Amino acid sequence: MRPIKIAARSDREAVRSAIDHLRHARNLLARGGALRAAAAVRKALRSAEGAARHVDHRIRRSAP
Repeated sequence: MRPIKIAARSDREAVRSAIDHLRHARNLLARGGALRAAAAVRKALRSAEGAARHVDHRIRRSAP
């Protein structure tokens, strides 16, 4: 397999924190009636969730 950049647990925490912030922003925007902005945040949220899966994979692969 190709070498993979080592990920730290702090990377996982950073991505999880970003996901939490995006969820909060999505909820506030939807509640405020900014539906297009909420849709954009939903799209960003899906991307961030993919990043979380990627970081989890990097942590698993780089574990001794």
